[in-house]
Amino acid sequence: MAKAALAPDLVAFDPMVYDIMRETATELGGGYVWLSRNASTETEREAAKAAQIALWRDVNSVSGRDLATIQAKTAEYRSRLRQLRATA
Repeated sequence: MAKAALAPDLVAFDPMVYDIMRETATELGGGYVWLSRNASTETEREAAKAAQIALWRDVNSVSGRDLATIQAKTAEYRSRLRQLRATA
């Protein structure tokens, strides 16, 4: 019996790394929601909403097959989350 070829779009790394990136972005996005709801000015509220929208556009632009970008974005989102928690 012939061995079936793998589909060309299968990734050669653990797909959980993509899930970790998405979960980190979800936490960061939640921070922006909190900032928006607790803003003292309309300008701060709109800035938090804009940051949340920009975050989700950025997250959704990452290919689930691009390990280097997934890892870089995870590191970036973790850094931004730490900064947000330190200032909020």
